[in-house]
Amino acid sequence: MVRPALALAVSLGLALATPAFAQSTDTYDARLAAARSYIDATLRDLDVAELVRTMYRPVIDQLAASGMQLTQSQIDRIEALYLAEMTQPLLDILNQQDRVMADLFTLEEIRTLAAFYDTPVGRSVMQKLPRVVEAQQPAILGMVQGTMPRLIPQIQAIIQTP
Repeated sequence: MVRPALALAVSLGLALATPAFAQSTDTYDARLAAARSYIDATLRDLDVAELVRTMYRPVIDQLAASGMQLTQSQIDRIEALYLAEMTQPLLDILNQQDRVMADLFTLEEIRTLAAFYDTPVGRSVMQKLPRVVEAQQPAILGMVQGTMPRLIPQIQAIIQTP
């Protein structure tokens, strides 16, 4: 009797160690729960106010480049406006990432991301992400603004041709 029990235990151990079993635990609900945990952890370290600031700084820079000089009071009021209007909607969007992640990533990928962002280096990266966005945003806006005058007529032509 001991041998069949031992054989069953070994078989079960091997089954649990196989990739097929690991994949069977990769359900949508498991991915969603892991993603929810990941989002909660990353939002604790993300400076959302700094991320919102990345949205209006390029506008202020563009105004300055066009010759308009804003006072510090005007800049402060623009910042207050953006923070009041954008913070909660941005948080709402960021909090909805769990479903997107559960749709796109495997459980292993989500757990690996969470493990990285749970380290001191990962938390540091998360805190610096708004500055990465801010550094790239002027180039992206410039690219879009430079491209749109060429694209709009082409889009209109495509729309007008069945």
